[in-house]
Amino acid sequence: MKILLLIVPALLFIMVPTVAESGTIEVTADIPSVPVYLDMVYAGVTPLTLSDIDAGNHLIQVSPEGFFSQTQNISVKSGEKSTISFSFVYSDRLQIPAMVRIGECVGTPEPSDLDGTSFDLLTLDDGTMMAYYSGWEEGILCMESSDGIHWDKKTDACLSVPLKGTVFRTEPWVFSLPDGSYRMVYRQTSGNQHSLYSASSPDGVMFSGEEPITVQSEQKSGSPDYPSVPAGIMYADGTIRIYYHNPGIGIQSAISEDMGVSWEHEDGTRLKYGTDPTVLLLPDEKTGIFYVDTTPKSKGQRIFFTVSDDGLDFSQYEPVQVLETTEPGVWLMDPEIIEEDGTVYLYFSVMGIEGMQNHVLPGTLRSIISLDCMVSQALVK
Repeated sequence: MKILLLIVPALLFIMVPTVAESGTIEVTADIPSVPVYLDMVYAGVTPLTLSDIDAGNHLIQVSPEGFFSQTQNISVKSGEKSTISFSFVYSDRLQIPAMVRIGECVGTPEPSDLDGTSFDLLTLDDGTMMAYYSGWEEGILCMESSDGIHWDKKTDACLSVPLKGTVFRTEPWVFSLPDGSYRMVYRQTSGNQHSLYSASSPDGVMFSGEEPITVQSEQKSGSPDYPSVPAGIMYADGTIRIYYHNPGIGIQSAISEDMGVSWEHEDGTRLKYGTDPTVLLLPDEKTGIFYVDTTPKSKGQRIFFTVSDDGLDFSQYEPVQVLETTEPGVWLMDPEIIEEDGTVYLYFSVMGIEGMQNHVLPGTLRSIISLDCMVSQALVK
């Protein structure tokens, strides 16, 4: 309990207690004495009551000997008791088919009704969470949300196509600029021509002024340029680095010093066996990247996270496996990171899960993650 020391005119010292915003968590399991970890810190064994827990989102992990670890998200409210139960022997709880959470840094995935492919997430200056995603011949479509779970589709496309059926626009990456406007980088396909384009918006909703982006790559002889799934980060000096995938090469990068208007290719390959990157700048100026694995043995079935000291060389540290599917034909796509009120969420798509075989679009899930946990694991050489 915090104590405030007040000086009153009578020169008396009054001790005034403040009300801490905390709650209680009760953890149970269907087998006894299961070790419990609260936000990656050992807390005791089940059955366990945890008191004076800060209000907000937390990760609870249980790791009994002889069983796989399980991790769940839990939201603690001030003055209330939250209960959480784990089942290892018998369970009628709804499980996400074909999904195995590999890292203890990842919480229980929960469904989101974000209904689109190749999506990008951004919180606008007014606090609205936006999702930009591929509508193919309709262009780049938008949805907005206040909680990240329930999404409302905008009536009009955020970026339409000039001629339906002949031009496709997909895989947007949107970022805010210092003057309060927004820029979108996306892939445009016309016939067999694939290229990156840029558009701008004053409000982050309606984009226009499409211009092609020229980035000279290092494609192998006879292999056409096919840049896709762009994502990037902006540095404190206004420099922007974009990461994108090219078939036969992997994830490459380019740099812009004019707020994304023009780009200069950076030599080398950032990640040979990776695609669909989402990138974030870490507090110590390191760069973190989430990506879908494209190695032949598990192509599209794993999402990794790794770190670079300079944003270019990602070979210094071993990648951390974040998620993996365990059945052929079940694919992971579209990893996206967004932070809301101090909580970091990982969104991702799953295609081919049980009950969705007849769906054209993949299912979208999100998990609370401990970014500090992932970074600490990645920095172990």
